Amino acid sequence: MFYSILFPERERQERPLAKDVPDCFRDLNLDQIFMPLLERKKRFNLDGLFCTSLRDPVVIRYRQDVMRELENEDLFALVSHFSETVFDLGVKLETLYRLLGSDKSYDNNYLTRGRMLYCAELYCKEVSALSEGLNGLELKSSGLRAFSGYLNEYRRSDFFVKLEEDISRLRERLATVSYNMLINNGTIRVRKYEGQADLSVQVIEMFEKFRRDGVKDYHKKLSNEPVADHVEAAVLNMVAKYHKDIFADLEKFCESRLRFQDATITRFAADVQFYIAWLDYIRSLRGKGLRFNYPGLSENAERIYNYQGFDLALALKTQGVVVTNDFVLDAPERIIVVTGPNQGGKTTFARAFGQLHWLMSLGLCVPGSKSLLYLFDNILTHFGREEDLSTLNGKLQDDLVRLRELLDNATERSVIVVNEIFSSTTLSDALTLGERMMDAFAELGAPAVVVTFLDELANRGKETVSMMSTVKEEDPSQRTYKIIRKPPDGLAYAMHIAGRHGLTYEQLSRRLKA
Repeated sequence: MFYSILFPERERQERPLAKDVPDCFRDLNLDQIFMPLLERKKRFNLDGLFCTSLRDPVVIRYRQDVMRELENEDLFALVSHFSETVFDLGVKLETLYRLLGSDKSYDNNYLTRGRMLYCAELYCKEVSALSEGLNGLELKSSGLRAFSGYLNEYRRSDFFVKLEEDISRLRERLATVSYNMLINNGTIRVRKYEGQADLSVQVIEMFEKFRRDGVKDYHKKLSNEPVADHVEAAVLNMVAKYHKDIFADLEKFCESRLRFQDATITRFAADVQFYIAWLDYIRSLRGKGLRFNYPGLSENAERIYNYQGFDLALALKTQGVVVTNDFVLDAPERIIVVTGPNQGGKTTFARAFGQLHWLMSLGLCVPGSKSLLYLFDNILTHFGREEDLSTLNGKLQDDLVRLRELLDNATERSVIVVNEIFSSTTLSDALTLGERMMDAFAELGAPAVVVTFLDELANRGKETVSMMSTVKEEDPSQRTYKIIRKPPDGLAYAMHIAGRHGLTYEQLSRRLKA
């Protein structure tokens, strides 16, 4: 039995979503990724879905299968049109329900009832069109197959069949309504139609002989929405006096069919925007040649990897101009230590590691050509902060306090990203503190990325993998932004920079002798 396109079971759908932005969003730039998307789709209220990570592999794979199938352009267009139309229809109906419940004739009148009839007619049309469209496709995901089956069953239900019949019958009766409307000096009179000639036809025929081809069209397209509701409502009230039984039918229809929308179908129209929004959001990056994939799920972190991954926030900012990188961790490897020159892409690499895992946990496709990522319980980050004078703590103390909080909250199922801490103390103290941190991470056993200026941490035990941001061989001052497995060689880079500025031991010695 289908209930939700986001969750295979009703019980999971009804659990509350996160109300607050997770702490890791700021450090990983996930807020920069999601903010434009959520603003664009604000009316669908998707914030909670993007802020709530999943830990159940069944739910994640359920979402992956739905999104993978929606990459079919024909299916995407079909579902996207239905979602937008039915969701907006639901918003309009809420206004109509309020008006129809009013005891004021200005609100509750035949114009409002006619609009409800139109909405019911459009709803039936959209449901039938989507059902037939889905039946014409070979669906593979369990979510979309179940929804298609639900739609077919709903269309055969007595409720829907009777609804369509009532709408059709009422439309046919309303089509027979004819009347004369006399307008004179701002006064409108309505009279019963008694076979009078349609003068508009005669007027058009009279001026037909003056028609010329190829002249400028001065017709002005007007909005479909009335601009004088009270006038139209008053006219309909007068017309109803001559067709009391037909308008009584319209009134009866609105009373008996007031809440005609199916809750499961309207929920689908809103929830499917989670997939549509993401696929539409990354479309331009794919057009630039960047790849996205549906990652495998690792429940024990024995092996995790990503090929051709990238920082999605940076890619969106640069319109797809990014350098892609890989990482692989095979047990007992758990910790990637990234060293290398400043501005070489180390922090970007660390952010991408965290982003990949969060996006995976939502059931979305992620940057890269192929991935196997860890099913985590939480993503914990520690990035450098400006010193907060209100706390009366120095930067080193702040680093240590925050690191202690991170370790207190971490489990072996966490994902940890630490970026350039202990930079405010001496090298020897930073190394001592860094080694203790690495030992704590190794004992914990959680996958982690540590960006550091301390080369010594890159060789701290069998759990550690050394990766380094590289530079061009012919000019080490030029960054490549490629992060590769490599022992740290910061000294060689520093010597090159010192040489360029005449600061090596030999250069200084010669200068002093001279």
